Amino acid sequence: MKKKAKYLFLLKFLGYSLALFTFGHQLLHGYAFLLGRGMNIGNSTYHIPLNIEEFLYGSSMTIIAFLALIIATPSVATGRKAAVIAIGLSSFFFTDLLFVQFIIFPQGQPPASGDSLALELYLCIKWILPFLLWIIPSYPHLGELFNAKREVT
Repeated sequence: MKKKAKYLFLLKFLGYSLALFTFGHQLLHGYAFLLGRGMNIGNSTYHIPLNIEEFLYGSSMTIIAFLALIIATPSVATGRKAAVIAIGLSSFFFTDLLFVQFIIFPQGQPPASGDSLALELYLCIKWILPFLLWIIPSYPHLGELFNAKREVT
């Protein structure tokens, strides 16, 4: 039974990921738009870089992975999933907002170089964040999927 639950979770995760990926381009446009609005709230003179969507492509993929993980996780109440999604999307938004506006593309300064420590830190955070945001609230329920009792012979 647990083996089936694990495979069902993986199939759901894959299915939700593929379904969300079909809307990845629209998600990227919407996310870049909201991020631009957020940057202008804090600093109305900040000019959003022209290549921001190209830079944020990875962010949209990590958001898709996060959403698929949360939605596919069984035994978590719908209200809790909605709360985790809201907190997670806010975390992605503020991480991107802070790093893009103040570290990667600071106003009046050249953008961070491709080999800068700040950019590497940002990329690490961006790729680890979906899994942390999934594991922390889902941890009590993951045992149902991955802890199969072994029979001693």
